[in-house]
Amino acid sequence: MQPEDANKQHLTFPKEERICSKLTIERLFDKQQKVSIYPYRCFYDFTPVSDEAKVNRILIIVPKRSFKHAVDRNRLKRLTREAWRLHHRQEFDPHLPDGIRADLMFYYVGRDLLPYNLVESKIIEILHRLTKVAESR
Repeated sequence: MQPEDANKQHLTFPKEERICSKLTIERLFDKQQKVSIYPYRCFYDFTPVSDEAKVNRILIIVPKRSFKHAVDRNRLKRLTREAWRLHHRQEFDPHLPDGIRADLMFYYVGRDLLPYNLVESKIIEILHRLTKVAESR
């Protein structure tokens, strides 16, 4: 693998980082552990795992009730995913204790479409807050 390929690999969003299981989604809602920074409510769960399985996973929800057009919902999901992809490896992953994996669900509660710079700043704020929560465990 060439150095350019390694950099591209570092900034990808692979399937392992996505939450697809209905059981995991229900567990996130049931535990009611959350961090709220407008326009997001982030439900989280920290689970102990072996080092090989330590891949933090996310789910992004933008409700149809708030945004009737799929174009708007998809745009917000794309912006959120991009902010996560660019910042979680520097702001979040290194600060988690060893053997802990985070399952995160970003629920968009706002009513307005925000520009990327605001979405990015809110995601970074949430990651900093979650880091403090994880370190206090």
